[in-house]
Amino acid sequence: MHQKTETEVATTVLITVADGRTGSAAATATVNLYTDMAGVNNNTPKYTQTTDQNNQVNITVDYLSQYYVVVIKGTAKNYYSGFKPIGIFQSQTDINSSPIQSPAGTVGGVKYQDTNGDGIINNNDKVDAPVITLQQNTKNTQTVTVY
Repeated sequence: MHQKTETEVATTVLITVADGRTGSAAATATVNLYTDMAGVNNNTPKYTQTTDQNNQVNITVDYLSQYYVVVIKGTAKNYYSGFKPIGIFQSQTDINSSPIQSPAGTVGGVKYQDTNGDGIINNNDKVDAPVITLQQNTKNTQTVTVY
């Protein structure tokens, strides 16, 4: 008799997507789940699903302790090739009081996290894609905001 291993037990992931640019829901966003950063870097997701009219995906996955989550809605994302978006520039004053980034920030443009706190957004601020940590045999929920 075959016994299931930890990676063969199905687990559910429920992700709700919000659009941080408008503060509204994000139906028709594409949610990609990756098993590792190599998958993220090569854009080879293990699971891909589009949000429904409730701005959610409900995916049954093989259990792993975590999946990397990258969400795209038009040009808005929750992860930009290593950079973590934290908001949208609201004014020139907002740009002037934020860490320097290249290309330069623009009103309505994406504001990135200064991960190392040096006042400059550069390759030293790159991080791995966000993750969802899973509990086996349960519905695991997370809200993801795209900018």
